[in-house]
Amino acid sequence: MWTTIKSADQPIRLPTAKLLLVPALSCLVVGGGWAGIAALLQFGKEDIIGAILAGLVPALAVVVAMVLIRPWHARPVTTWPFVFLAGTVIGLLATLAGGLVLYFASSYGTVGTWLCLVVCYWAGLFGLVWVYGSCMKRRASVGSLPSTSREPPRAEPME
Repeated sequence: MWTTIKSADQPIRLPTAKLLLVPALSCLVVGGGWAGIAALLQFGKEDIIGAILAGLVPALAVVVAMVLIRPWHARPVTTWPFVFLAGTVIGLLATLAGGLVLYFASSYGTVGTWLCLVVCYWAGLFGLVWVYGSCMKRRASVGSLPSTSREPPRAEPME
């Protein structure tokens, strides 16, 4: 059951299964769709296999990044944005490294494969941010954390 955040130091856990599955599936669906379109348009075998591999690389990278930040570990609410940002940077670097390996170590390093890799990475990143944002939105109740607004407080009406 979701709980509201009572203080900025309250430790919470992120939904690990969703953080692993949603971004990875987003990458795989986009890569599979790209491969399907390449097959329908009768592109070469290298483009089809390259698209599938380009979907696998960011999917694996985001899973590794999320495992490294340990979302099942309870941390204060104020710590999670920094840890999550570190996870996204790890995912970006792992995707770049995997893309370079895909380009230099195989015959699937075409422009279409690189474009598919970028699109798959962004699909995974959007899925990741969607899961993280919806988790934080559900857990935080309006007004439970200190306001950062610079507006002066409104005066109560006098009776």
